[in-house]
Amino acid sequence: MGNTSSSNPVHPQGNAGDGVACLDYAHSYMWPYCRSRDAVRVAIDSRIILYDDAAGTPTEYFLGASCKSEDTYGVYKDYGENGFKPGANTLFTDPNYDFTWIVGGGGTVIFRRKLDPEKYRDVLADTSADWGEPRFQLKFAEAAYPIPTDQFEPAAQATDAGHALVGQTEIADAGTGRRAMIEYPVKTMNLSRDGFPDSVWQIDTGPVGVPDLSRDYDPPISAFSLGFIAIISRLPGAADFVIEQPTSLPPPNEGVQVLHYSGPFSLRATNRLVGIPPPEQR
Repeated sequence: MGNTSSSNPVHPQGNAGDGVACLDYAHSYMWPYCRSRDAVRVAIDSRIILYDDAAGTPTEYFLGASCKSEDTYGVYKDYGENGFKPGANTLFTDPNYDFTWIVGGGGTVIFRRKLDPEKYRDVLADTSADWGEPRFQLKFAEAAYPIPTDQFEPAAQATDAGHALVGQTEIADAGTGRRAMIEYPVKTMNLSRDGFPDSVWQIDTGPVGVPDLSRDYDPPISAFSLGFIAIISRLPGAADFVIEQPTSLPPPNEGVQVLHYSGPFSLRATNRLVGIPPPEQR
């Protein structure tokens, strides 16, 4: 298995057989660091394909699972009878922070949720010299099948049956001619069988990589933010997003900023929903 690109993310591909091409997120990984001294495998939380329709070029990016800042391999931790070295009482650093990255197109953007939100984002145009060439282990889901996004019952049946769900949301900017397909495992599915006022389902899930398609970025990977996505069967032609960013606190703490998901917005979108039955049902 290796890094793959597809100009059509929903056509049958590889071991998808007669199903739909989407990642099997339980068995897909990336290795951003890939050297003998330090190699790390992280689960993939989201796949994003950026399309430049004018150039006809698709590029794949992958959001890795979050971890915490740490004394990796316990280099500064004393495991002997003399106890811990100063400042290295545990494998977790203090003050601690979340660490997440998006990798693709030869570059990386790192998100560090520190106490100081000013040091949140680090864009690296080329990491190969220090980290080695990134490695991708991508497995496409077997027996995946499409679920209508404008109907309630098929999605409800798949949810009740314990099928894994994957969303594919395509957004575009007519002014720049850029498109993006954001693919993600559905971690939260809401079902209402007899209310609001009709039967309806809603997805609210993340984090996902959210690109800004409105202008050029150099390097292209700096277009990405971290976000959550929500779609609803009542309006399958739209997707709602909320982005993690420095956010001012309300009074009496004005002037203080924290990293928070804020500034929700809605975009026209083409949404697809994919079901993946467990192995015993295939």
